[in-house]
Amino acid sequence: MRKLVLAVLILGFGLVGLQAQASANLLSDPGFELGGSAVEIKDGPWTWSGGSNGAAFYNNTAARSGSKSAKTVIWGGLATDYAYFNEDFTGIDFGVPYVLSGYFQWKAGSEALDNGNLAKLQVKWFDSLDPAASPLRTDESTAFTNAYAASTWHLLSVTTPVAPAGAIRAAAVLALTTNNSYVANSAIYTDDMSFNPVPEPASMILLGSGILGLFGLTRKKS
Repeated sequence: MRKLVLAVLILGFGLVGLQAQASANLLSDPGFELGGSAVEIKDGPWTWSGGSNGAAFYNNTAARSGSKSAKTVIWGGLATDYAYFNEDFTGIDFGVPYVLSGYFQWKAGSEALDNGNLAKLQVKWFDSLDPAASPLRTDESTAFTNAYAASTWHLLSVTTPVAPAGAIRAAAVLALTTNNSYVANSAIYTDDMSFNPVPEPASMILLGSGILGLFGLTRKKS
């Protein structure tokens, strides 16, 4: 009897461990609070930020939680201007799907998200550590545009398939583009991002079934 109870407890802790691992946020600064005195996102824990006539900054005028968010802005120039920031990952399990999510907001006024301009969450997969390498595949969320209500936080996410064969690096990306319909000074705010593996249904069902079975056997013996 004691052995059965112990087995139940071990399986239970294993299930909790799997759930915790699956829900762990891999981003080093998901709420943009760790940049300290840094101005640009690339000067904080994130891997990079930049663009063509655009960039991403720590911002303290709009935050969903904490005191800061990320402000991504395009200033002006060409219809192909863009701005983005990303964090790279190499030591992750490339055999499982992932979900990247975050809260978006835009504000009316001089830096409104204008018609045609859009932002997306992206997960890019690479077979090289070279920052200039082209991705094997890019998985994208739906577009965030000014069709969403202003001054309100909106949740966007993208769930990826398993990484393509040969992938050794993943990048969690937020990108703001003019979408070939350039309007100057377009900005968005992002906060409370998350990047984590999706729980494997088969493992969860197997562990859950095992626990239920052992409980049933214990009840029968008692």
